[in-house]
Amino acid sequence: MEKIWNQISEPVLNHIKVLLLKNHIPEILHFYSDRIQIVVKKYARHLPGHVVSSEIDDLSTIAQLEFIETLKSWAPDPETGIWPLAQARILGAMKDHIRYITKTDPSRFYDWITDAAYMMLSTEKHSDFSKKIDDAEKLNDIMKTLSVKERKVVIAHVQHELTFQKIGEQIQLSESQISRIYKGAIEKMKKQVGQE
Repeated sequence: MEKIWNQISEPVLNHIKVLLLKNHIPEILHFYSDRIQIVVKKYARHLPGHVVSSEIDDLSTIAQLEFIETLKSWAPDPETGIWPLAQARILGAMKDHIRYITKTDPSRFYDWITDAAYMMLSTEKHSDFSKKIDDAEKLNDIMKTLSVKERKVVIAHVQHELTFQKIGEQIQLSESQISRIYKGAIEKMKKQVGQE
């Protein structure tokens, strides 16, 4: 019997997986939902609050999708089950998502948010519009409206207190170009706050 099973096990198990995936995904996800959410919450504890508030729903969705992908590729093992493999893959998928949205190492995302918060608070000396920003999610959305160059210029000028001339030397632009970029960035941020 064992010899026969070894010969037919792979196609039989693949057929069972196909049937499960076609007909029972909601039930499977429901069965594993508590475990999946525990993994998501444990991972989210290591992220800054700003990131968690804007990304927790995406992380949950990514975790569920990765569980389904694990089921597709899993070679059934009655001793360990699917969960150890699924848990490792879910963690990897969430880390990849955070790397993707920051386009850098995840640990630097906290620095970016901190810089952004400091910059927004510091712009109060230029205008009182930052008082309208009442949560980190809005701040994150507002910062997304700026180009990378605009963020660099505003943070360098406000947080690091560099002159437009010094910033221009660093990124090889004239002082007047830096001034225009800075003013344009502040106006863009004001407009975004005004739309809230």
